[in-house]
Amino acid sequence: MKKLFFLFLIATCFSCSDSVPVNNCFSGVTMNAIIDLSLPEYSGLLVPGGESQNTIQGRNVFIFRTGTSGFKAFDQQCPNRNCNSLMTFNGVEITCPCDDKKYNYLADGAPLDGEGCNALMYFVTPINNSQLRISR
Repeated sequence: MKKLFFLFLIATCFSCSDSVPVNNCFSGVTMNAIIDLSLPEYSGLLVPGGESQNTIQGRNVFIFRTGTSGFKAFDQQCPNRNCNSLMTFNGVEITCPCDDKKYNYLADGAPLDGEGCNALMYFVTPINNSQLRISR
């Protein structure tokens, strides 16, 4: 019985892959970066309500500060992935300019009409007062 369990465990581990869809529309998108808030390109994040648009590990990422210590980050690629324009951020809405579809950042990028995929959100973890980890 132990041998069967061990064989099952090994088979499960080797059957994993990175082609699992992320957020139902984005497959294979990973991110693990540390950003330094003391750099000029991230200076907007030093104040509550501040924002920053940057290319991080080849992805266009919009990061904003949600209060004194909270942050959110979204990929600027439209979820339908057939648009070359970057999404825009206005208030609580994220808009894809190609189809004018809107997403709510307060609801983790969920589409306002409830149909389709969410905008791709990254996890933002403060490391210390001057560094953030952006991951997915």
